Amino acid sequence: MLSTGVVCYWQYVQGMLEKEVTVQIEVAGKDTALDFNEAVASDQQVVNTIAITVQDAYPWKNPPALTQFLQLQAKYNHFKDLGIITLDGKVLSFQNKPLDAKWVQYILGNTLEKEIFLSDRRPDPEGGNSVLVSAAILHSNDKPIGVLFAILPLERYQRILTLPIGTETSFAFVVDSQGNVEVSGREIPFENLFQELKKAQFIDRERFGKFQEDVRLGQATFLRYQIYKERRFVYGYPLAVNDWYLVSVLPTAAVEKQARILTWISLGLFAFIFAIFVLLVGYLLRLRAYNNQRLFTTAFVDSLTGAHNLARMSQIFPEHLEQLTQGAALVIFDITKFKVINDLYGYERGNLVLQRVANILRENLQVGETFCRSTADNFILLLGYEDRSELRSRLNKLATQIRRDCTANDACLMVDSAFGIYEITEDIPFFIMLDRAHLALENAKHDATDKIQFYDSKDRWRIVNERQIENSMENALASGDFAVFFQPKCDFKNGKLRGAEALVRWNDAARGLVRPDEFIPLFERNGFILKLDMFILEQVVKTIANWEQKGKKVVPISVNFSRQHLNDSRYIRQMTRILDKYRLPHDLIEVELTESVILNNVALAQNVVRGLHNKGFAVSMDDFGSGYSSLNVLKSLQFDSIKLDKEFLARFNENENSKRVIIGVVEMLKSLRVKVVAEGVETQEQVDFLREIGCDIAQGYFYSKPLPSADFENWLN
Repeated sequence: MLSTGVVCYWQYVQGMLEKEVTVQIEVAGKDTALDFNEAVASDQQVVNTIAITVQDAYPWKNPPALTQFLQLQAKYNHFKDLGIITLDGKVLSFQNKPLDAKWVQYILGNTLEKEIFLSDRRPDPEGGNSVLVSAAILHSNDKPIGVLFAILPLERYQRILTLPIGTETSFAFVVDSQGNVEVSGREIPFENLFQELKKAQFIDRERFGKFQEDVRLGQATFLRYQIYKERRFVYGYPLAVNDWYLVSVLPTAAVEKQARILTWISLGLFAFIFAIFVLLVGYLLRLRAYNNQRLFTTAFVDSLTGAHNLARMSQIFPEHLEQLTQGAALVIFDITKFKVINDLYGYERGNLVLQRVANILRENLQVGETFCRSTADNFILLLGYEDRSELRSRLNKLATQIRRDCTANDACLMVDSAFGIYEITEDIPFFIMLDRAHLALENAKHDATDKIQFYDSKDRWRIVNERQIENSMENALASGDFAVFFQPKCDFKNGKLRGAEALVRWNDAARGLVRPDEFIPLFERNGFILKLDMFILEQVVKTIANWEQKGKKVVPISVNFSRQHLNDSRYIRQMTRILDKYRLPHDLIEVELTESVILNNVALAQNVVRGLHNKGFAVSMDDFGSGYSSLNVLKSLQFDSIKLDKEFLARFNENENSKRVIIGVVEMLKSLRVKVVAEGVETQEQVDFLREIGCDIAQGYFYSKPLPSADFENWLN
């Protein structure tokens, strides 16, 4: 009963003191808010008074005298700068320093709208710490002629934001309705009050929500919370400035100290019971510490390696980053083909490898550096470095040591590593840095020679661009954003039209013309190319059928098809169904397959080419000579025509050997009784040379660039 009485007495004393402090902090907060309002109003009154004087002197016929007046007023009122912004954005100030145009328009626009304006905290346009800007509109004959602005250093108001109660850890600051800190009486380690309170270990979440709502509505409010093992009182009171709000913070340490003094006096009467009570409390604290340690280990320690886990890494990352005085890099690495180790040697041996890797990392860490195991064989390191070459050398040595030392049960395992590096040059969230390091790691895994890759912003923009393309490709196909252009093929002998190649163009409403090399490789990877190719084929067939209805003499059109069609058993049936739908002869469509597509699987290509011929389609090899051409392939596959890659003609007139190679290739292809098509023909000299050596068909800008369907119709005439 006595012990219960002591506890109740302690709670009673503490409760009474908390009520008293609550009243004190409320009174102190209101007084501070009143002082702040008066200071702001005083400054605005001064600015208004100066504005009246300045506008009375308009038009300003003596700029030097006006500048001197502004300088005297700024000096007298302790303004950092005092100036005028005219309606056309020109600035006149005694500092006579150029100001950012966006800053000028921000002050001018808001003041013209509100007549009297006080900005939020902004970077000093003249360099230095953050400032506030007070401004008033200037009139002449009841019409606005400009704005008078005064740059106010935050120090003007910081001395006001001190609380006459509590300890040195008591402080006050001003936030806007969204919780962003505008002015503070002392340096505080956060920029947004709401985000800081979200970090609190102990806080009534419902009360916290009410606190946020009160701040937004400009109502006085009160809150208790605990953060960084310190409990605090927070009192908020609305200001008469903008949507600002005064927040007063008082740690409960002062209350607890007074409560302890009173309690110790009372406990003198209960010494024996107090000793028992202390023993019980000590036991409970020890038990709680033990439980906390177990919880910490479970939540923040990797059970296999004893290293930090990702959650703990994200917590301690800012602290360790501050300790690295030179360059800092976030490095993510994993063991190449670690699954193979598990499959060959078992999971126990794989776990031994991971434990050894963690030990090696511990041995190689320097002051301020840290690491964690995130998942499976994936480790994340925060390392300091001077330059890229030094960091690359260090990681190479680390990979060598891991490869040398990772021996499990006397079985030496080939442990290779890949590293992705993000050099920390921006103040961005930890997990965004991690994503960028992951991008670099993916590049390292796909690079056969260099397993250490640095993040390049181009990779992120490439992925963003690809995601945008993938998000819009289906709608683009449905809405007809993909169009077919035709590039004529002409006879070398007489220049007459013998056919054309169908080329796809994508005109996106948001991005404009999208280059084929941006979307074709992506469509190859995600499989959308199958839909697009068939769409292009149907557009070509529909266009040819339309020309026939108009009575025009039509020519064969060649259509490019992706390598993915070769693995699609429905490919030839789909083509046939489309042409039969429009009752078009099959010989009006020529299928173009690139050299690389054919060489990837010659046997499969043979079956496809044979099937196309059986259905009456002509087949052409495109880009011949762009890769490692095989003469055996030409012998095995019956092509109707072969198109020379345009690189054959690149600077051919500068090198006699190039001409000899072209002559030899053409003679060989002619001996196979196939038509030879040269693409990339751009000059008369090329035309004369190719005609002389026996090329059959020409395609290139010398004859025509790719044309829209309507323009190509003119060629059919």
